Amino acid sequence: SAVHSLASLVEAHQPDVCCFAEIKKNPRSMPHMVKYTSRDIENKYGLESRLRTLPFFRTNCNGVYADKPYQITKHWFRNGSKKLIYEVKLPLDTTLLFAHLSLRGATRKKQYEELKKWVRKHPRVIVCGDFNVFRREADLLNFAKSCNLRIVTSQGGTFPRKHPKKAIDLFLCSPSVELDNIQVLHHANASDHLPVLVDMKF
Repeated sequence: SAVHSLASLVEAHQPDVCCFAEIKKNPRSMPHMVKYTSRDIENKYGLESRLRTLPFFRTNCNGVYADKPYQITKHWFRNGSKKLIYEVKLPLDTTLLFAHLSLRGATRKKQYEELKKWVRKHPRVIVCGDFNVFRREADLLNFAKSCNLRIVTSQGGTFPRKHPKKAIDLFLCSPSVELDNIQVLHHANASDHLPVLVDMKF
């Protein structure tokens, strides 16, 4: 099953931090995450959004799990229906920002503008998530350049899972952040995306 596949991945790779887009808010469905004592699961739609009350959408969440006592904070986009931004404090004064951006290009452009203020608050940043970018669009490149971030992608696509052609699950990081061993886990079947595993050098 999808849950068992996810459990196998976590057991095999033992990541320090796991970022999940579109998971269900039911901790009992993820017993393999018990060692991740720092965690937060939250509906990804706006706090005042009607989507939070509808049957399918009210359990549609993003989540962050960490096996160390990292501080996890939530922020919210003003634009788009998927508004949740996670901020995780990592070692070496590094901040991880995790979001699920809009499918609409015009809305993503506004979200990039909002992300800039969070990125510029921190000296060392990693921005990751589902960027929903199906080509290397100018708005993404402009965002990266304006925040002095480099775009890090794995070899091969992450979407769709069965025939991945698009690398839409991205990492953008500050020049001083060293990301290594970036790999797509091709044998996963826990999602319609393939997960990406990244090592950060400390």
